[in-house]
Amino acid sequence: MNILLYDFLNSYIQHDLIYFLQKMGHKCNNVNYHKEVDKYNDDAFFERMEKDLKEGSYDLVLTTNFWPIVAKVCKKHDLKYISWFFDSPPNLPTAECMDYSCNTIFFFARADYETYKKMGLDNVHYLPLAVNTKRLRSVKTDYAKYGAEISFVGKLYESMLPAFMSHMTEYQRGYLDGVVKVQLQLYGGYIVDDVVTEEFAQSVRDRYLSLSETAVQLTKKEISWAVASYVTHLERMTLLSILSKKHQLKLYTFELTEDEKRMLPEVDFCGSVNYLTEMPQVFAASKINLCPVLKANRSGIPLRALDVMGCGGFLLSSYQSELYEYFIDGEECVMYTSLEDAVEKAEFYLRNEDIRARIACAGYEKILADFRYEDRIDELLS
Repeated sequence: MNILLYDFLNSYIQHDLIYFLQKMGHKCNNVNYHKEVDKYNDDAFFERMEKDLKEGSYDLVLTTNFWPIVAKVCKKHDLKYISWFFDSPPNLPTAECMDYSCNTIFFFARADYETYKKMGLDNVHYLPLAVNTKRLRSVKTDYAKYGAEISFVGKLYESMLPAFMSHMTEYQRGYLDGVVKVQLQLYGGYIVDDVVTEEFAQSVRDRYLSLSETAVQLTKKEISWAVASYVTHLERMTLLSILSKKHQLKLYTFELTEDEKRMLPEVDFCGSVNYLTEMPQVFAASKINLCPVLKANRSGIPLRALDVMGCGGFLLSSYQSELYEYFIDGEECVMYTSLEDAVEKAEFYLRNEDIRARIACAGYEKILADFRYEDRIDELLS
């Protein structure tokens, strides 16, 4: 097949996806389009894609995540459009354009697939992510530089929730405080979307309008995301703070705020790492790799978790239903169901190197068997 691909976000999976498509005999034209894009109406991108289609003959268009503007052009040209989400939840305000007959949409998180399936879409499918183990294991690891007892690669997540709440009524603040406290302690369940109702969102909008006629009008989805990102931030900050007090802990992320630096004085802040060349070294050289999953990802196995195991690293993840479904907890990876549980397990596996190594090896073997790009691509193109 001759495939036109667009990469809007420096997608982490784009490199491996193209490598295996070409390895399997497909021709790929990958367009790195890193200008800011209006996902629904963007004249500049529309013209660019029209130009690309005139210059080549393509059997289909493929993107990571679903882009409505791409679907609109594909619909116009009666051209097949395949998308594969690597983000959860999908960063889309509505399901507009998703029902086009040209679309085939894959979600890596089953909960997201089920959500859109219930909307009546019959062109959505479930497909977990994949791992290029050969690339990961081919990276030569600098153990002196990247070695650590515990490492975490990922964002701490900034949230607008405190700013949003500062203008709410006392009842609204108390309600969201309660939601945060419950969700923070809840593993294997996600209540935010259910308890942040449309009625609650409307009450917040009414409150804002009572303060100013030009006040921002928050949607239910925006409030839910603010809560989920805030809970994720609290969990990650707390976990890093506790573990770093007793163990060497390296954090690989973008810049920290002054407050975050003050709250994590014992954490060794190492800056960000390149996904292709440095991140595999972190995962391979660390005794324990943390994976506190974004709360809004209700079920899916994050790419970070798969990459850790694909590097032969030891994974300590918060409980995630699909991770529990595909991997044997305590044999191929380790999951925790509370912050106390995470700390106890981290200390246990730091003391027991043989068990830790055996679990890491078993996790790698499971990745080799069940998370191959060749199998995922067969499904994408089937």
